[in-house]
Amino acid sequence: MPKKTWIGGGLIALLALGMLFFLDFDSPRLGKALLDQVSARTGLHVEADGFRLNLIRGIRLDGVRFATDSPGGHLTVNAAGFLAEHRLPALLRGRVEIERIVVYEPHIELVTPPENAPATSKALPPHRVQASVPGAIGVSGAGADGATGGPVLAVNRIWLHGGTLATRTEGAKAPDVEIRGLDVELRDLALANAPSAFQGLHAEGDLRTGEILVGGLRATEGSGKLRLEGGHFRLADFGLKLPQGRFLLSEFDADLNQDPFAYQLALRVDPLDTNAVLAAGPGGGFGPGVLSFKATGTGSKTHEMEGEGTLSLAAGRLPASPVFTAIETVLGRATLQGSAYQAVTVAFKIEEDRVHMAPFELKTSLLALGISGWADLSGPLDLQVAVRAPRDVVARAHVPMAILNVVDKGGWVTVPLRVRGTPASPQVIPDNEELRVQALEAAQKALQQKIQQQFNQALGKMFGKR
Repeated sequence: MPKKTWIGGGLIALLALGMLFFLDFDSPRLGKALLDQVSARTGLHVEADGFRLNLIRGIRLDGVRFATDSPGGHLTVNAAGFLAEHRLPALLRGRVEIERIVVYEPHIELVTPPENAPATSKALPPHRVQASVPGAIGVSGAGADGATGGPVLAVNRIWLHGGTLATRTEGAKAPDVEIRGLDVELRDLALANAPSAFQGLHAEGDLRTGEILVGGLRATEGSGKLRLEGGHFRLADFGLKLPQGRFLLSEFDADLNQDPFAYQLALRVDPLDTNAVLAAGPGGGFGPGVLSFKATGTGSKTHEMEGEGTLSLAAGRLPASPVFTAIETVLGRATLQGSAYQAVTVAFKIEEDRVHMAPFELKTSLLALGISGWADLSGPLDLQVAVRAPRDVVARAHVPMAILNVVDKGGWVTVPLRVRGTPASPQVIPDNEELRVQALEAAQKALQQKIQQQFNQALGKMFGKR
């Protein structure tokens, strides 16, 4: 009987111990102590509404909040839940090893100073990188004398699920950039000694987004690789689906060690819906395009971005856009809409929110358009358009006779025009400056022809020719 009692008691004890491992412990005091330690080690002031500990599954926090000031602005994070799945054998040995941290529905917001704020652009001093364990964030309880005062914490992976990321200028209600449906998985984590937790964090992983909103632009189905290191946020091979075509951000490097943050990028859109980009309207006849672009800049405003690129436009037919309709009106009998054009590549630069186009020629089955100038991202444009067409195609009522009389050897005339206004409401007028230049050239050419004629006559007399 005593033996049976001993065995029975042992089974009951084991059952109770097993239940202990599967039970959730709600301990506000333990949770506060843990958050205080995390805040002290990372420099982040972390708060939570609820704390639960399960010896098997790990630690669960509800209503997590923290904030920090970085060189780029004030960062706040609010998450519905936070789960840290630990390894039980390591925990029994006094070491906290987190297999995975999951952050549920985080709302991350970076508030940057306004553009008219006092200049504070300066880089933080270089941080001292200490040896760290690859694949883990190492945080120890070592004191000033190097003695270990508590368990060691190691984190293997971090996963952000269903999050939102927004950047907003201080004082503005709407965000400049907003990313929804954000999923991030970070691996190979390490934490080095640095002025801020973000600067000391090293990690690599995958990034997926549901949609990205920038002004009136909406992009969906984003995915790519990311890397955090030394205060830099890097993206590689990040693809997006835009209304204008498939977008590939092959390189993006944001340096958050300074205020405002600096960045460089390289992107490609292939194929590009040029009818949507060039305001051709529904049913436009532009062929598909390929856009390549490289740029550098500072802050979240496009005004500080400078870059250059090319737009390669496949052959197609000129659409019935307001710009071509207005040019058609000036030319009279010339018909642009529906004319087949040849493939062309346009080089451009972007400075201070303006796209500056290098001179290029758009050749159609009827005539040729030499185009250069600029278009502002907010709408206004100023283009120089030199229309080269056969003389009999241009109506005399709309083009001065002096221009019609300047005919090249092929029987073509050049009509210089200026296009201003907006793509939706263009104003096409004669380019008076170019007209003046052409008039001078025509006068010089006529004078040269007269001199040449007189010279030929003089030679004829000298050699006895009448």
